[in-house]
Amino acid sequence: MPGLALHTGMTMTCPHGGTATVLPAGPPGALVDGLPLATSANRIVVAGCAVTPPCATVQWANVSSVLVNGAPLLTQAPPPTPPPVPGGGVCLGSPTPGPPLVLAMQTLVTGL
Repeated sequence: MPGLALHTGMTMTCPHGGTATVLPAGPPGALVDGLPLATSANRIVVAGCAVTPPCATVQWANVSSVLVNGAPLLTQAPPPTPPPVPGGGVCLGSPTPGPPLVLAMQTLVTGL
């Protein structure tokens, strides 16, 4: 799906306020703003979720046909307004899963 390229420095939370972090899967294949691009090989983990059981991971659904180190690039649909906006995935682990909230991300690089 086309959209803005995600990188490991984006700021994102689960629907309950936990911090979501993109964990690098290995050496970066490409950088944006000096940070590795996020791909389907990366894990997105959640810490500090306020519900029990807490959100643990984010399963990202928006992926590009662009490959980075052989894995599809994660993308975010261009927001109609600046962030915060709902993310292109779902937070898993809690009894009330929902989309993550993207608070800050780069807005110049796109992937098809």
